This record gives sequence, structure tokens and C-alpha cells, in this order.
Amino acid sequence: MTEPPSIAERAAGSGDFLPDLCRPRAVLAVAVGGQLLAVLLVLAQPFEPARFWPRLGAWSLAVHWVALFGIAGLCAVRPWLCRLAVFPAGTVALGWLLLLAAGTTCGAVVLGLLPSRGTTVGWLLARNLLLTAMVGGLALRLLYQRHMLRRRERAHAQARLAVLQARIRPHFLFNSLNTIASLTASDPSRAEEVTLALADLLRASLQAGEQPISLDEELTLCRQYLAMEQLRLGERLRLDWPDTPSPAGVRVPPLSVQPLLENAIVHGVEPLARGGRVSVRIAAAAHAVEVRIDNPCTSSGNGAGLHMALANVRARLEGHFGQAAGLRATVVDGRHQVCLRLPLGSDERGRP
Repeated sequence: MTEPPSIAERAAGSGDFLPDLCRPRAVLAVAVGGQLLAVLLVLAQPFEPARFWPRLGAWSLAVHWVALFGIAGLCAVRPWLCRLAVFPAGTVALGWLLLLAAGTTCGAVVLGLLPSRGTTVGWLLARNLLLTAMVGGLALRLLYQRHMLRRRERAHAQARLAVLQARIRPHFLFNSLNTIASLTASDPSRAEEVTLALADLLRASLQAGEQPISLDEELTLCRQYLAMEQLRLGERLRLDWPDTPSPAGVRVPPLSVQPLLENAIVHGVEPLARGGRVSVRIAAAAHAVEVRIDNPCTSSGNGAGLHMALANVRARLEGHFGQAAGLRATVVDGRHQVCLRLPLGSDERGRP
């Protein structure tokens, strides 16, 4: 018994370019597309008012019969098709559609649903098979292109995550270890807390994937990060973050908020001799949650590192939520403000 292909083997080129056609949205899209195709085929024929509606009914029945039974069959064998390479999977899918088209044409001729005057059954069969091959082949090609585009987007998202993970910089690690060392003699229990917090932060940085986590988990990680930075910066870092519960049912890509807080400290607090205040607010808006971060605006606040982190977080949010999420950065009264907008009610994959 052969083992199922690994994820890497499937990603190298496989039949999983076929989407889940059992979903209601997919069925609706196929039905609407089939009806538009039927209308187009009728309009391509010489216009005869008396025969327009009978022709439209016949073509609609034939197209929907092939399309709906086609996606039903492909939906049933999709797990098996995902094991095949792209070309065999596409060949099987197109062959199934051609078989349905041939059966539908022969059945329609026998029942008298398709006119046969002045032509032959062979011509009707050849014409319908050619139409099915052209439309089905084009649809499969578009699905494959869509699949490849999403693969590239996932690869780019993984690369952006790697950049964000690398932003837990070595000097931050060294400073944290020095803080722990200084606390070991004076406050051992506090040193243990900081060590555990640092371990959690590094674990999240090294092990985080693109699987979304709850907003509470992300905010807990952020509080641990701020606690360590406050030990390092002392009174220079003043935090204004009310202990209010965040709305339930919100999921975010990992390391979505922490890089924004890191920017606030690195570009807004550290350059100032007296430090500054970092304000964090979690607020519920219409069908969304907003995370607002406010910090002093300095000359280093326009650096490339700041803009790169904002662009990475913005791109990852768009990859997960589309237009339902957003990231806005502004400068108001000498303070840099970032507003992260997340949709409510996202599923376990982070999709709204």
C-alpha cells in the first residue's frame, strides 16, 4: 500500500488545483456561468423570435446538466485527483465533462429536445464535444492559473513572516539576557518570569507559521515583549495600555501586532533621551476590532525598517482577510499613530 503524497510533493505540481466544488458558492458560480454560456450560444445563432425561448430552454437544460453533474462527479473524486499530477488530473476532469456532453447530446436527440433537421447526429455530437472541450479546457486553465497565483502568494507570505521573525534582533536578545543576569542576584523570581517571557517570545518567533492565532494570544505575547523592554529601558518607556478584554472570535496571523509595538519603541522611544509614552487601545468597531498604537514621532520614524515592517504586516493581513482588514499609519500632533483593523467572526483559518 503506497503512502499518500507529502505536502511538498503535492505542492511541486498536483491535481489539487481543482477547488472544492461542493461549496454552495462554487455551485452558484457554475450555475450562473452555465446560464450565461447558454444565453451566449443562443444569441450566436440566427435570431428567430418564435424559436428564441425554446432554444434558450434547450441549451440551458443541456449546459446545466453537463455542468452540475460534472462538478458533482469532480467533487466526489477530488481526493483521488489531488494525488495525480496536473496533466493527468486535468485530463480526467476534461474527459469526464466530454463523457457527460456526449451522453447529454445523444439523450437529447433521442428525446427530441435538440433539433436534427438538416444536420446529423454526428455533427451535433462533434459540435457539442468541441464546445465542451473549449469551455472546459479554458475553465481548467483558469483554475490552474489561480492555483499557481495562490501558491506564489503563500510563498511570499512565508517570506514576509521570515522577515518578521528575523526582526527579533540579536541585540534585543543580548539586552534581555543582560537584564536577566542583573535580576538573578537582586530579584530571582522576577528573573525567572523574564526568562519564561523571553522563551515564549522566541518560541513564537521561531515556530510561528501562517496559521492564525487568537487575538488574545497575540496580545499576551505583546505584553510579554513590552514587559521585557520596560525592564531594559526603565522609566524611559511609559506604557498606557488599559487592561480591557479583547473581543472574542478574532483571529490574526502570528506576529501581526508585536512588530508594530517594536517599531513604536525602536523608532519612537529609544531615540529620545527622556524616552516617551506608548499607548495601546483595543476598540470594537462595526463588524471589526481596531488595535491602535500611539508613540512619539522622531526623525528615525521615517526609516526603511519602519516602512518595511508596516508593508509586511499590511501584505499578510491582505493575504488572510482581503479588503476586510487594513493597516493605517498617520502622524497627528507630533505622534505616530497606527490603526490595525481586524474583521470579527473570522474562522479558524482567519478568513472572514
